[in-house]
Amino acid sequence: MTMKIRKLYYMMALVLPIAFSSCEDYLDKAVDAEITEDDVFRKFVTFQGFAEDMYQCVVDIANRDIDGMNNWNWGDEFLPGIHTERMGVFDNNGDYWYGINGVNHSVFMGNSNLLTDFGGWNSHPQRGYWNYGWLGIRKANMCLDKLDQLVEPYMGAPLDEQKNLIQGQALFFRGYFHWEILRAWGGIPYIDYTVDAGSVMREPRLSYWEVAERINQDLEAAAPLLPVDWDDTQTGQITGGENTGRITRGAAWAIQGKNLLYAGSPLMNGVMTGNYDYNVDYCKRAAAAFAKIIDLADQGIYELVPMEERSNNFYKNDATQPWTKETIFTNSASQDNAWNTAGDLMANFGGWEHHLSPTQNYVEYYGDLNGLPITDPDAVYDEMHPFDNRDPRFYTDIIYDGMTIAFSEDAVNKGDNIAQFYLGGRHRGSGNSDSGYSWYKFRPIRRGMDDGFQKTFRVNCPKVRLADVYLMYAEAVNEAYGPNVAPADIPNSITAIEAVNRVRIRAGVKPLTDKYTSDKLTMRETIRTERAVELAFENHRWYDLRRWYVGHLSKYKEKYCLDFDKDHTYFTKRLYLTKVFEMKHYWMPFPTADVNLYPAFDQNPGW
Repeated sequence: MTMKIRKLYYMMALVLPIAFSSCEDYLDKAVDAEITEDDVFRKFVTFQGFAEDMYQCVVDIANRDIDGMNNWNWGDEFLPGIHTERMGVFDNNGDYWYGINGVNHSVFMGNSNLLTDFGGWNSHPQRGYWNYGWLGIRKANMCLDKLDQLVEPYMGAPLDEQKNLIQGQALFFRGYFHWEILRAWGGIPYIDYTVDAGSVMREPRLSYWEVAERINQDLEAAAPLLPVDWDDTQTGQITGGENTGRITRGAAWAIQGKNLLYAGSPLMNGVMTGNYDYNVDYCKRAAAAFAKIIDLADQGIYELVPMEERSNNFYKNDATQPWTKETIFTNSASQDNAWNTAGDLMANFGGWEHHLSPTQNYVEYYGDLNGLPITDPDAVYDEMHPFDNRDPRFYTDIIYDGMTIAFSEDAVNKGDNIAQFYLGGRHRGSGNSDSGYSWYKFRPIRRGMDDGFQKTFRVNCPKVRLADVYLMYAEAVNEAYGPNVAPADIPNSITAIEAVNRVRIRAGVKPLTDKYTSDKLTMRETIRTERAVELAFENHRWYDLRRWYVGHLSKYKEKYCLDFDKDHTYFTKRLYLTKVFEMKHYWMPFPTADVNLYPAFDQNPGW
């Protein structure tokens, strides 16, 4: 494990989970170790080792295991690269089947063979929400089923505490893995028992809300069993200072809130009721869960790190694992970021034509330096100088024409250190930028692949960070109570406006004005714009556009580039492509082999 999780507990996890998840008789046939089920589950140290393999099932979208190269974003953020379309890791013009049936380059499906594919480019096991989600659910159920076998505490820590930690982690992961599948595919069976290897599966698909409620029950039960900080437990003190990345109470509340907010979002409410607006009850429940995390932030457990340290949420210049007090939950088993780094570099810096270019329409979400939209009459924005006087996050997220993009001696000698995104420029087209921009958020562009960057760089994309919580809280509160109401039924609550302003102020942007917070509908669009900017490229946008039930609208299907000349005498916004997004694309298709197993497991509409 990484993220400073000590390997003490992980000593058994690489072998035993595979044995248990395939067939318990496998243990009787092991050649290199005489290990029984009792040996594993009787002692906390080995039981926790088994439990920690659930962490390995969390999809790491920014890691080479997925070969995703930032292509998890299927919304309106990027123009696709040439190689991207060919590999099918983009949406392949609406044909989501490409990443479902038999193709392992998919953040959704992953590799089909979890037990034997451990070598080579095409056979490297790749975690997907579907394959590793169900694997993680099985491991969680095994932990819960075997909990009574735990009788030997570790190094004098209380047995009850250690049982609670195992149970809390298992309940969390069972809920979390179901949620990842639910939000992409819709209603599924909820598996809360260990399925026998020889049993015949006949569980029917539940409705979206039925699954969401089961997830909520597991997360609600997990939270009090988990510590706010593992270092504060007697068990955690055994590995004191090296527990970063373990599941906490805050992580349980965060996923609980996200699950409830999604359940209350227009798409999900529409599927259940026919009314494609927010469900107020679910929004209230989501706000209450998020408020508990905000309360922890007010106590100093979490914090929005200073703007100059915000990149530490994603990468660190010393190549260590990224983590800050803003991180609430993320994949904690990361590796050197070789494939991502090499693949997403522009061709001039060793890339492989995967390069994705931020769209002009997405860049327009970044306002001016005073926090006003660039369309506001009072904005300090000049169409003939579009890269000047912008929101500070524009300069941390986007590479624009004339920006210094590489500092290696070789790059300077070749003249590659300054971005040339104008038509005919060195970095425009042919595996470089097709839109007039490149993305900067997830790495310092200081070296190319050939001078060590590939081997020394690590990137992480948090599943939930505090800024996301503030914005989700604001969304839930705005829809249930209004923009300027601190809910009386939520202890120590703040208004939706205050929650958004905390994120803006950290970024160096002025607080919202009354013009953009005047009523619920106005505030709704303000929050959505703020999410686009603060959480750009972090695997939220495609899900947001779907749950808001706007993905089919032309505004979000049309992708624009910006054409301009070397001397910036003109700037022309040009439609580059219109992506395919039909009603069926609101849900991923189930693998054909799975829906053919039994009639109660039906395919999603349109697929």
